[in-house]
Amino acid sequence: MKLLNEITERTLGLGEAEQLGVKYTLRKSARAILLNEIGDMATQYLANYTYHKLPGGGVNSGETIEAALKREVMEEVGCVCEIIAPVGMVIEYRNQYNMLHISYAFVAKVSGEVGVPTLEASELEEGQATVWLPPAVVLEKMKTDKPGKFEGHFILAREISFLEEYLTGRS
Repeated sequence: MKLLNEITERTLGLGEAEQLGVKYTLRKSARAILLNEIGDMATQYLANYTYHKLPGGGVNSGETIEAALKREVMEEVGCVCEIIAPVGMVIEYRNQYNMLHISYAFVAKVSGEVGVPTLEASELEEGQATVWLPPAVVLEKMKTDKPGKFEGHFILAREISFLEEYLTGRS
């Protein structure tokens, strides 16, 4: 899968670059550019932190990236999805948490009806809700979002990388 971006606290203007010789905890996640039948995409808006992100989440031990993506879409959006194509991957070095986060993004489409999401307590606390918009509109919103928490800066940089790659590949 194509590497689209490496994000550090330095590239975001929040601190230093990755720290050589420091042990990072690895986290993998799967993200979806999830399209419905009219071409709008699902974005998760975090009302309490004022930014948008793609549906997706962590890969559990023993789980494939694709299985994690399908599980997360069902949980966060409330639907089954069909994976269409890979978009790319992004590596994040979050020094504040000694975390190396690798995210894999895919284009997917809704399969069947969209039901009710089953959000985790932390997602409810963030005010997370699914909003369907054209991909270019989501990208513009992300570029002007002002995240109200540290992680949001990483999330936005990552998601913007995925959406720009997707939109470039479509033209």
